[in-house]
Amino acid sequence: MTSVLPHFCWMPLMIKQVIRLIRPGLFLPCFVVENPGPKDVLVRPRYLSVCAADQRYFQGNRPPEVLAKKLPLALFHEAVGEVLSDPSGKLAPGTFCVLLPGGVDSSGDDSNYQRGAFFRSSNADGFCQEVMCLDRRELLPIPCEPAWPYVFTELMSVCCQALRKLEAVTPVSTGTSIGVWGDGAMSFMMALTLSQLKPDCPVSVFGKHDAKLINFSFVEHRINIADKTNSTNVDIAVECVGGAGAQGAIAQAVDRLKPKGTLLLMGVSETPPIVPTRLVLEKGLTLSGSSRSTSKDFESAMRLIARPDVQNSLHKIVSLRRSFSTASELIEIFHKEKNISYKAALEVNL
Repeated sequence: MTSVLPHFCWMPLMIKQVIRLIRPGLFLPCFVVENPGPKDVLVRPRYLSVCAADQRYFQGNRPPEVLAKKLPLALFHEAVGEVLSDPSGKLAPGTFCVLLPGGVDSSGDDSNYQRGAFFRSSNADGFCQEVMCLDRRELLPIPCEPAWPYVFTELMSVCCQALRKLEAVTPVSTGTSIGVWGDGAMSFMMALTLSQLKPDCPVSVFGKHDAKLINFSFVEHRINIADKTNSTNVDIAVECVGGAGAQGAIAQAVDRLKPKGTLLLMGVSETPPIVPTRLVLEKGLTLSGSSRSTSKDFESAMRLIARPDVQNSLHKIVSLRRSFSTASELIEIFHKEKNISYKAALEVNL
């Protein structure tokens, strides 16, 4: 749907379309009046990717009090946008940029983890909008075409920060063995990040779907957790399962960790999983968690995605590519996305 006002000269007021989740299962278009600031960059979101967090809102898999507080809300925090106008002249029209969901406070680790920290599609409208007025600090220009693979920058940036946090608590040097639990999109991205940034560290992926494990061709070992004959132990374990499978994955990771090893939790679970603390204590393990990222992590992720071999690998996790221009089309996409193996890469035409 075309907005009421023409695209896109500077003006006192602008009317734009925003598709919001009104209640679980229902997206509706809304029209919002926005007042662009004199330094704002006008950006059209062009590529989006569905996160598991988006699906939890759509499916209603959040506590009722959380849904009541947060909805209505525009979803999506994984996005690439196209610059329409920049008053400073630094970004030419047509420049594609990765959009930072943490806003202008994306530079520091501390602000990311504060309760109530700004984050799009959580406590502020996400990127499912016709056009947005953004601070220049919320944009990272994409260095090369094609632009759409950079829609996965946010997910990879979380993995880059996770590795930084690991190195702050334990040595990650030549020969350090790392196990990644899970065979979904998060574990794929974490294993890919490790293979690129720590090529001298043997990585083992523990999953339960052989059809998915075969895609992890860049790691040393792919282990089906049903294989009781495998006895691989690791120095570092990264749990990327979350949800109902988190408890089993954590227990397996703790069992496989060597004494004084480190367990990094990255999977999101609404129901708190039970952690085998006795074995954690007996082994002297260190536990840590990571879920956000800074602008520097985004920049690190973008440098990785620029590598041809990384882009080739990213094609393996695109299970659905679609474009949409209406709320009803987006509802259809979300119903399909919940049943795919990995990620959806969407083109926006609002």
